[in-house]
Amino acid sequence: MRKCRNCLCRTCIKSCKCHNCKGKIKECKRYSGFRQLSIFEPPEKPKYQSAPREPWEYYGLNDKEYRAKLMEMAKSGKYLDLIRKAAYRTDKDIAKYIIKAVTKGKSWDYLEHDLELGRISVGRSNFYGYVRKFYYYFDVELKENGII
Repeated sequence: MRKCRNCLCRTCIKSCKCHNCKGKIKECKRYSGFRQLSIFEPPEKPKYQSAPREPWEYYGLNDKEYRAKLMEMAKSGKYLDLIRKAAYRTDKDIAKYIIKAVTKGKSWDYLEHDLELGRISVGRSNFYGYVRKFYYYFDVELKENGII
C-alpha cells in the first residue's frame, strides 16, 4: 500500500489507514477534490461528421421494387434538378460523383480514378453510404414536389 504522504489522489486519501499521520487526516477533511492534470489538451469535437453507413431500412426504403423505381427515375434524366438538390443536400464535396453514379450507373470503382472529376475523396463503403442517403433525399424531394 502507498504511503499517504507521497500520494494525493482521492483513492489513496480515502483508503489511508495509516494511524501515524494525523496531520494528513486533518487535510483530508478540508480536501476539495483532485483533478488530474494532463500534458495533452482535452479532445475536441470532431471537425467533420462521419460518413453515413446506415442500411436502407434506416431511411425507410425497405422495398426493393420501390428502390428500383427510384433508381430508374434517377437514370431517366427527367428529374435532374431534384437529383442535384438531393446530391448537394447529401454532401457538397462529393455531390458531382453521386450525380454521375446515379444518373449514369457508374460504380465507385469507376469513379475512384475518374478522368473528368478527378479522384474521389471517400472510400467505397462510405460512398455507398452516401448513395443510400442520396436516395432518401431524392425520395423526399419527389414527395415534396408531388411527383410520388
